[in-house]
Amino acid sequence: MLNLKSLKIYGLEIKTSVKFQSFVGLTIILFIFRLTVYLPGSVVLVSISELLVLLTFTSLYAYLLELVKAKHVNPLSFVMNVGILNAVIFFLLTFSDWILSSLMTKTEGMAINHGLIANLLSFIYSYIILSSLAIVFLAFRELYYYRQKKNVSTYFNTMIVSFGLTCVANLFNNVIEPNYIKETFLLISILLIVINSIKISWIAFIVKKEKIALLVLSIIISILFFTNFASASDNIHNQVVIQFSSMLNQFLKIIMIYGAIYFSILFFTTLFHIPTAEVYDRKAQEVSFLQYFSKLITESHDFSELAETVTEITTKVCNAEAAWIAWKDGDEFKSMANKNIGYYDSNNMTKFIFGSRLNRDFSRSFIVNLKKHKNLPQLSEGYFHFAAAPIRTHNEIKGFIIAAKKDDFMFDDEDRDAMNTFSDYASVAIENSRLLEELIEKERLEKELDVAREIQRRILPSKNPDFENLKISSVFIPAFEVGGDYYDFFEIDGTKLGFIIADVSGKGISAAFIMAEVKGIFESLSKTIERPKDILIKANEILQRTLDRKNFVSAAYGLIDLKKETVSISRAGHCPILLVRNNIVENLRPNGIGLGLNFGSQFVDSLEEIELKLRGNDIIVLYTDGITEAKNKELEDFGSIQFEQILINNSNKNADEISNKVIREVTLFSQSKPQHDDITLVILKWKQKLKNDGDTEWQNSAPQLKTQVT
Repeated sequence: MLNLKSLKIYGLEIKTSVKFQSFVGLTIILFIFRLTVYLPGSVVLVSISELLVLLTFTSLYAYLLELVKAKHVNPLSFVMNVGILNAVIFFLLTFSDWILSSLMTKTEGMAINHGLIANLLSFIYSYIILSSLAIVFLAFRELYYYRQKKNVSTYFNTMIVSFGLTCVANLFNNVIEPNYIKETFLLISILLIVINSIKISWIAFIVKKEKIALLVLSIIISILFFTNFASASDNIHNQVVIQFSSMLNQFLKIIMIYGAIYFSILFFTTLFHIPTAEVYDRKAQEVSFLQYFSKLITESHDFSELAETVTEITTKVCNAEAAWIAWKDGDEFKSMANKNIGYYDSNNMTKFIFGSRLNRDFSRSFIVNLKKHKNLPQLSEGYFHFAAAPIRTHNEIKGFIIAAKKDDFMFDDEDRDAMNTFSDYASVAIENSRLLEELIEKERLEKELDVAREIQRRILPSKNPDFENLKISSVFIPAFEVGGDYYDFFEIDGTKLGFIIADVSGKGISAAFIMAEVKGIFESLSKTIERPKDILIKANEILQRTLDRKNFVSAAYGLIDLKKETVSISRAGHCPILLVRNNIVENLRPNGIGLGLNFGSQFVDSLEEIELKLRGNDIIVLYTDGITEAKNKELEDFGSIQFEQILINNSNKNADEISNKVIREVTLFSQSKPQHDDITLVILKWKQKLKNDGDTEWQNSAPQLKTQVT
């Protein structure tokens, strides 16, 4: 007796699922029904047969779906399976006339088995088609849902319903009036196929080699689908499958249309991803190495990691939607370890809560309800309820854990007590982590310094561009370990030069990790977009998918047109760009907020772009705040005035000499204090040849005794 609960193969007992048992049972019932029942002329028997075919197909599809969900399958594997099964269908369609007609002819001479063997062959042939279609349709489903970030099941399920209506309309085509209903359902199905085929999100997650392979496969498979669709109606195959199941024959044609459309769209989509694939793959390898390196050097008691854990647990303990730590820095509080809230919002909210003195007693936990407050700061999300608990070390308040809600459920006393208890444990853990961090800081820096700087060196430009009328000098000095400063140059058409300087919030490995992503983004965008403002807007859109809420990036992007002798500059929250002209320093401050602080219209509306006409001996200076905020032993800043004065005094020198002079003065000024921030300096000096002089000497007037700084 056949046991469907387990199968023995080569002595091994394999447990089967309920779906598999249903599939085998329905297959047996369908087989017996097709071999014993004469269908022509009976609508009831035909309907029963079609229902059995549908149930068999559904059970097979459900069983295959169960197998796929238990494994993590690469999308290329689905594509290969579709290609192989499509080739099988192509073989059946191509040689169906020869195979089926030959076998049918032989069986007709056997009077005893007349009709029985023909039905058996028809069943086997059609069953191969049915099984292949189930696997192909499952592959299309998995490709549709793979890497989707939103719920898109409605579109796919609507398409399935449309397929079913088309097949049913085809079955009762001679009964249903008017006759164009079947064509209407078919057109709707094709429209839904096109809409769903456009939703291809997984291509961005495969590497360049896989994209090239996919490009070739999509051509071959789309041709197979087109060929199979054309061959499905003009041979003995059509007669055999229609006799077995009219709905199956119609579904076969729909799947061929689906495949032809999907893989045609897939081809063009992949083709458009190829130009940027190599850049992203290279950056992904660099970022992966930085990520692996970061895991190696991260300790379980690292302060930043512990702070992230504290805010994450706070949201669960208080059933809050967001949380952050307001860490005390002098007389002010700075937000950190943000969870589900942006740095801009948390920083403004922290200043508002403690600056407006909404609660006068900060020595213990408190609850603030701002639902009806009129002077709330402008936030990107509507948080109105806040609970805060102090973080103490040695009876001194070092900061606060703040939780936030934006719904109608306020924090209660139970939430406050739980948060207060949790903050006591968090205070001890944070203090221990900070003490441990200080003990291991020197050893950690010594181990990672050499490797980290080598990684950073490979990401930054190996040499500066060289032009006849433009000389460039660049300096980057990380603060003891890898940093988040970034600069780069992009040569465009030989007549234009794009340049970028950026500063990622934070320091160390995490900042360098983001910096590597920023480099890949700007290097890719510079090849397709010229306007500095448009590049910063597009970069901000891309960073929305990868940048954590706790991070942001300040940047300034410029474009020099060597032919027109102009420079266009746009700035996203970065230090001002300095223009040294006629021994006067002008601070160029086009409006703009940092990348990642806002991903809506506020960022676009705040961004401004300026254009300047270059003159002889103009000097453009880009820098990060590691220069102006360098401190001496009295904790005084180097400052912008002293920095600009150095630029004026040395404006007659070449770009390398100017940058060397600046770095030397900053080093001497801060020699008694360790460097606390990355230093990046980029100097571009524009020169013109003397007119009608007959030689190639540079025009270079001596500096006058001017000290005006604006």
